[in-house]
Amino acid sequence: MKKSFTYLFFFCYFFSLAQKQLSNFGNLKIFPTASVALFGNFMNNGSITDLGDVTYFSGSSAQQISGSSLTIFNNITINNSAGVSLSANEKIKGTLSINAGTFSTNGYTFTFISDANGTARIAPIQGDISGNITMQRYLGPGANGWRFIASPVSGVTINDWQDNFITSGFPGSNYPTFPFVSVYSYSESVSGSSGNGFVAPASANDALTPGKGFMAYIGPLPVTIDVSGPPAKFAQTFSLSYTSSGGAANDGFVLLGNPYASTIDWSATGWTRNNVNNAVYIWNPVLQQYASWVAGTAVNGGSNLIASSQAFWVQANAGSPVLTCNESVKVATNATFLKAASSQNIQALNLKITGNNYSDETILLFNANAHKSFDADLDARKMYSSNPSVPAIATQDSSLNDLSINNLPNIGASLHIPVKVKVGLSGIYKIQRDSIYNLDPNSCVVLEDLLTGIRTNFATNDSYTFFIADTTQAPRFLLHVSGRGQTQSMQVSCAHLQNGKVIAKGEGAGPWSYNWYTNNNVLIKQTAFQFYADTLSQLAAGIYKVAINDQNGYCALFTSTIAVIEPPPVLAAFITNKDSLNAGIGEALVMTNLSQNAQNYIWRFGDGSANEISQQPQPHVYALNGVYLLRLVAGANTCKDSVFKKIIVYNQNTIGLPENQSISAAPFIYPNPGKGLFYLNMNTKDNCTGEIYVYDLSGLLVFKSKIEGGLNTIKMDSLVKGIYIYRIENGNSKLSGKLIVE
Repeated sequence: MKKSFTYLFFFCYFFSLAQKQLSNFGNLKIFPTASVALFGNFMNNGSITDLGDVTYFSGSSAQQISGSSLTIFNNITINNSAGVSLSANEKIKGTLSINAGTFSTNGYTFTFISDANGTARIAPIQGDISGNITMQRYLGPGANGWRFIASPVSGVTINDWQDNFITSGFPGSNYPTFPFVSVYSYSESVSGSSGNGFVAPASANDALTPGKGFMAYIGPLPVTIDVSGPPAKFAQTFSLSYTSSGGAANDGFVLLGNPYASTIDWSATGWTRNNVNNAVYIWNPVLQQYASWVAGTAVNGGSNLIASSQAFWVQANAGSPVLTCNESVKVATNATFLKAASSQNIQALNLKITGNNYSDETILLFNANAHKSFDADLDARKMYSSNPSVPAIATQDSSLNDLSINNLPNIGASLHIPVKVKVGLSGIYKIQRDSIYNLDPNSCVVLEDLLTGIRTNFATNDSYTFFIADTTQAPRFLLHVSGRGQTQSMQVSCAHLQNGKVIAKGEGAGPWSYNWYTNNNVLIKQTAFQFYADTLSQLAAGIYKVAINDQNGYCALFTSTIAVIEPPPVLAAFITNKDSLNAGIGEALVMTNLSQNAQNYIWRFGDGSANEISQQPQPHVYALNGVYLLRLVAGANTCKDSVFKKIIVYNQNTIGLPENQSISAAPFIYPNPGKGLFYLNMNTKDNCTGEIYVYDLSGLLVFKSKIEGGLNTIKMDSLVKGIYIYRIENGNSKLSGKLIVE
């Protein structure tokens, strides 16, 4: 059964189900966000505007796409294990996904459109594709110049490019006798510098093999390049070699091409690399520079995303290199012919040289996994522009290899990094760092001009302007990078002591001067012209500052704030069930330990009995009359505190106490619990004085007051509700107990 639609509108998520065939003889529009599922053939003899999400071919028997009118599909998904084939020429501007079955072009032209809005692609293939496709590659407006391109289809030659741009300088080109060669491939085996390997075509019949890169002079722009043939699919193996002839900086470079009709991701897991460095390089025609990308970092607009038909560089680093990939490296991102730069590592310093209306970038990164020598997984070598008008900047590793991306160990000890600048035209140039200084604020970065001796502190300045001759080849600059100082503190051993210590040391070779201050900027100590660390001792807990000045001038004044801490105070405290006992009936003294921040305890009962070392001692019975001193020593590490209490023991059957002894009641606080107003009865008639201390349960002193003999009024209404420990000190006597504020 055939169905004819004059005006058929597909709204969001509306599915058209055609069991046998969908035929269009009128005007059909598929609206944005709509999807169409077809279970029969598709025939377009009218006009179709496809703005929808996707057209599904999901039949159970073979389906055909046909019609007298060409259809430009947005996205197509093949879900038919019996296959889908063309019976007419068609186009696609989005993504072809083959999830099941085979998509066959069947001798017809199926064009993947590329324009300023994007480039059509083939998603990772789960079924298969057979026949030819026509793959376009749009190059946007710009100046005539070199582009690095590749073919994603097989069975084509340079002849297939010549209807898109003019070629010259080789047999079969548009202008074979013209001395300028406009197309090159690259041979790694050519000895010497990496710039020696460009090879002119033998003829226009040279094959454009998928995976092989070419350099072509193209113009005028914009232009759309197209090639037609079977698309590269499934696993791809690249042709690599490694010839030892020009040194590590030149050997092993190969010019490859993205083999697929899709953007690919260099960082995807579908790559196999053996004896191949991790960096990838792409020519940036706008900057006239090579863009680099490695391990998430880019300069000059580099990226891990490589557009379809884009050629790129990699470097083998040893014999028998291997590079393969599979369909999983394809990504849906519709990359431009050169992707913008990725975000940079936060611990990085980007340097840019500008002049003669051009610029170039290099970047240093600092991480614990890097080395001063070349890291194959983290560093990118410098590839210099072929345009002599363009300045270049690079840093060097410990073997003096030029790098565009240079990973170094974490900033600590001083690093002195050579910086090379090359220009094709003598003149005034400027080196700039990032507008955002994204290194540790405690680091020091100084750019030293070895020709003039001028040193620029890049922590406070963002650029340096200089004159350079076009004959300069050796590194003109040194970049001094270090942590500007190291500090260390040793805490006070016990609360309220003054035995803390702080140590500071400048970075580099010295000498340094040290100025030590309190937190209120009061100068404590000065040390000048010292080649080693400086120490400030006998300190109480608190905040201190040190200013370190590098007298060589590499680093500006560095100021650091250092904290000296102390452990929580050990507070010995206990209460007893009574202050006086009757020995005649064997009353027991019960003690409750209220100590804070202690780890060990010694209980001494004063009657000659053995000490106890438990946190909570057993009830104690005094056998004889008398006045005894009960003492608790609480400790933590080397810190100790003690408290004692008089215990009076009598026998009710005796007439009196021993000579020179009298019963005197201990001081006591009432009411307890109380609401903030307390009375302390010292139970003495003399004029002795002392102090009362109140601590919270963490050991923090929250109240302190003078006391006298007799009755004292203690106002503590500023304390919040809770349980506290009080401590009374009267001469050599100490008494503690629990205080409750309601």
